[in-house]
Amino acid sequence: MSVRWTRTRARGVGARGGGGVGGGGARGRGARVARRGAAFTREDFEMERQIGEGSFGVVYEGRVVTNGARGLRKGDAVVLKRPKLTVEGAAELQEIELWMNDRVNRDARGACAEFVGSYRVTRDEWMSSPSSDVLSKEGLWLVWRYQGDRTLAQYLAQPDYPTGLSKALLKREDVYRGDAATELEITQKAVSQLLSSLMSLHRAGLVHRDVKPHNLVLAQSAKPEFKVIDLGACACFRTGTNFTPDETIMDPKYAPPEEFLIPTEDAPDLKNMFGPLALAAGTTAWLSHKPDRFDMYSTGIVLMQLAMPSLRTNSGLQGFNKNLKKYKYNLLKWRDANQGSFSRSKTAVLDAGDGAGWELAAALLRQRPYDAEGEEDSRERYSAEEALKHRFF
Repeated sequence: MSVRWTRTRARGVGARGGGGVGGGGARGRGARVARRGAAFTREDFEMERQIGEGSFGVVYEGRVVTNGARGLRKGDAVVLKRPKLTVEGAAELQEIELWMNDRVNRDARGACAEFVGSYRVTRDEWMSSPSSDVLSKEGLWLVWRYQGDRTLAQYLAQPDYPTGLSKALLKREDVYRGDAATELEITQKAVSQLLSSLMSLHRAGLVHRDVKPHNLVLAQSAKPEFKVIDLGACACFRTGTNFTPDETIMDPKYAPPEEFLIPTEDAPDLKNMFGPLALAAGTTAWLSHKPDRFDMYSTGIVLMQLAMPSLRTNSGLQGFNKNLKKYKYNLLKWRDANQGSFSRSKTAVLDAGDGAGWELAAALLRQRPYDAEGEEDSRERYSAEEALKHRFF
């Protein structure tokens, strides 16, 4: 599991949001997150190595060393994540991620990396433990079954792409850099796996809000597949957990132009409602405003990065986002205006099937209808279910 991502928090009033964008914490969003009892204890695990670090937490690979760990066997590999308690909001985000992982296990099992439980270390326990005992650091520790630690972002950054990902995802050895047919197959498989996961999350009333290559880990098994990770930004529309109408959590490089899940003037304050009332209000808001389409725009960006090498760098992606905005998020207009700047070999994945990739990406990246008034194309952005039925696959 990787936590190498940046989180930006925007505050504003109105559907498009106003005010500034800054690096705030998670204060106030975890008020309704119930604290769960620890399924494990520190003594159930030993550390193998650190495998990732982000703004709010550190991730390790570990191993089960007891026979009493629920759902695990002695010797099983696990992923363990602790919060950076010196960072404002990190502890609350960890509590939210615990709640969200429990929710996914109940309502969308298989959509994300396999979460198995948690344990908690108190300050007194931490102070009395040896300084070298990393797994005894204070805080709530989350535990997943280890399925792999390579993300799509890491594979895309490899200079010989798609060689490494072809071996891992397709089990194919005879692939070299620039193999367009293999890149197409990888793109189809990776995006369809992402869409399937998102469809499960969305059916459970959850919006991930941080879909990007860094949060897609390749689970190694007889049938390798990308799993969604990092649910700290996830919002639940059945309970209001981690949803505040005038706040948004996003990575600007992957977030859609509307910024907020639903227009703030129409957004119910779900976290201050309870039980059936919150469920009814959240369901109504979902049906009226389709907040799941936030994730679909991010999926469109992932598709474009898989398809176009020039978008795999931060500068390339930022330039694309700036220019797409110039053409009011009409991808086909952007393509027509920039045709002279890229060769057909660089757009082969999108061109295949008489432009099926362009067609799908355009449907994912378009503005929401309430932002596209007066535009030629004011159709709704695809849902995950609609996208999976597209001829690109």
